[in-house]
Amino acid sequence: MSVLVVAPTEREARAIRGARACGAGHAAGEGLVRFLEAERPEAVLVAGWCGGLDPSLAPGDVVLGRSVSAPGRTELRPRPLLLEAARRELRRRRGLRFVSSRLLTVERPAAGRSEKVDLWNEFGAAGVDMETYALVEELEGRGIPWLVIRVVLDPAGWELPRSLTTWTAEGDEREALRRALLRPWEWPAYARLARAAPRAERALRRAAAIVARALAAAPVDELPVVPAGGDS
Repeated sequence: MSVLVVAPTEREARAIRGARACGAGHAAGEGLVRFLEAERPEAVLVAGWCGGLDPSLAPGDVVLGRSVSAPGRTELRPRPLLLEAARRELRRRRGLRFVSSRLLTVERPAAGRSEKVDLWNEFGAAGVDMETYALVEELEGRGIPWLVIRVVLDPAGWELPRSLTTWTAEGDEREALRRALLRPWEWPAYARLARAAPRAERALRRAAAIVARALAAAPVDELPVVPAGGDS
């Protein structure tokens, strides 16, 4: 199958060979539609970073989306044959830690430890981001097979800098950095993220290549459609 790989931000997309940056937050859905109409892929891999909710996950650990949830929305699932093919390929690669679990989409960054604990207890999702559900919902509506991988950048035990809590789009980075310069007490948290980023980028690059190959090798005509919802 022909596979389109999309990631929210330019930095995430640069980490993945051939990936397209579809936009972060609410802009992601429109960006995806433009790429779908221009490239007409047979399958799509959504890839990027996430916040960790599962307390066992560390920076650079990979979450292969077994399902995708959002508050008040129907849970969406990838096609089982695709999910199993990706699991099988990821298991074969040494040195790459991954789990296959639920991913949660929210509207704002999950910044605090207590907020992450609450989301973990309520939804049981391994990771949280701001784009996946809208992207997958668009793909489901078009009948396009999909998979999602997210790599943990900030694990469950970390607090994000307060100046990042209003970040909802890639253009907000400049404003967040301007605020950060005025908040020296947040510099250690930024430094911790900066140290984690190279590891997360390497894991994202490697995992995306593995899962994209698994998607490309799947026979699209033999893939059953999975109804939305259901228990995990």
